[in-house]
Amino acid sequence: MFGVTGLQAQDIGDIFGGITYTQSSIKDESSNHLGTFKPTVVGLGLSYVIADNLALDANMFDGAADSSVVKPRLGTVTVKVKNGYTLGVRPFMAFNESWGGYLKLGRQYGTQTTVIRKPIDTTYAHTVYGLGVSYNLNSKWGVSAESVWSKKVSSENNSTSTVGMGIRYKF
Repeated sequence: MFGVTGLQAQDIGDIFGGITYTQSSIKDESSNHLGTFKPTVVGLGLSYVIADNLALDANMFDGAADSSVVKPRLGTVTVKVKNGYTLGVRPFMAFNESWGGYLKLGRQYGTQTTVIRKPIDTTYAHTVYGLGVSYNLNSKWGVSAESVWSKKVSSENNSTSTVGMGIRYKF
């Protein structure tokens, strides 16, 4: 994202820290048809550029709850993203000195609570993939926007996608 050299958006050895605000969309696909919940998530991350156009990413996140009345017999259903982390790789490239693009591939681990009459905590591990764009404000600061999806396994009743915005700082 910074220090453009040829088509490189970042230089080997660069370290970035950032904060992201993400809107999640968790769609219940069980036989209960509880609907789609949209909890927000805030994350802190670090990136280390390990090769030309490739970085390792680590992110910790915590979330808020989203509630809705689904069916009168169930009452209010609440889904809260509790916390978690993501580890992954991020191939990237510069389009010009200011703009760049990237892909994401990683593994996300987390917990969430679903309340239907009583709280039920679940722990999950998902493969996540996505794409994003970045814009350099100057040589140290940049902003990004991305969309990420999780690969659902057959034992799960939810599909998840996110849209996020962030700001990064080059150390």
